Amino acid sequence: MFKKMLICIDPFPPDLGLLACAASLKQAGAEEAVLAHIIVSDAPGLEKMLVAQAEPEMERQRNILEEAGLRVTIEMPVGYPAKELYELAEHHDASVMVIGSHGRGFLESMSLAASALGNVSAKLLHIARRPVLLIRTGRTSAKETERQCPLFTRILFPTDFSDTGEIALAYLENLVRAIHCPVALLHVQDRSRPAPHPPHRIPQLQNLAQNRLQRMKLWLEQAGAPRVDIELAHGEPGAEIIRQAGLKECTLILMGSQGKGITREMLFGSVAHHVARHAEQPVLFIPALR
Repeated sequence: MFKKMLICIDPFPPDLGLLACAASLKQAGAEEAVLAHIIVSDAPGLEKMLVAQAEPEMERQRNILEEAGLRVTIEMPVGYPAKELYELAEHHDASVMVIGSHGRGFLESMSLAASALGNVSAKLLHIARRPVLLIRTGRTSAKETERQCPLFTRILFPTDFSDTGEIALAYLENLVRAIHCPVALLHVQDRSRPAPHPPHRIPQLQNLAQNRLQRMKLWLEQAGAPRVDIELAHGEPGAEIIRQAGLKECTLILMGSQGKGITREMLFGSVAHHVARHAEQPVLFIPALR
């Protein structure tokens, strides 16, 4: 499913938690990793020095991933990070891109630490045509990184029943077939905006949503999920997804990156952006077809 991944890193200092989560994708069929660090420099001739500075740590991280059983190559192109990462993913035909929510190190080359969501991470999520696994970085102790990242202990799948949600559901089904992991299904009826339907239709829409969740539950159970819970919630979707992920002790959120509506199909969805900024868990974003 995710045979080749592009891992976007800063080597100064290394984030071993990011590597641990990336290595856990072996459960989903990962065999090969491209370890990418983008060199950012406006000074002619500085690029070679920055590459030489990064090489020892990049090799050390390559060894960590190879010990986990992955084939690893290193890429250190010079340029604008989001653009270069996008092009690397296309060039290597990566099945998934793995990136941290904050960049750190020399010149903050991967992102801006002042932002709640790294600048490069945000740009990449907007332009990516491939799944992106976003991992909250810088919060893992050295002792914790010795253990495998429990990425698939329980997956939260929020859906708005959009076309992108259906694409994300196909990814979830493939994960369930490969790993047989528990799943929590969530649909949030948005109470933060004016209701688009008359009040007398609300019970009918709730029943429709409940039936859709039940069909998903049966489908995933047949695919091999040992447990599937469903939740029909009300409120602001982004905030409710964050709350339910913590309440249900989920280790991964898997969702479409765009929701319903013309504007949201054109841009990285507002709900997805809220989740990207605030989720404590790794989030696997599945893009719409373009």
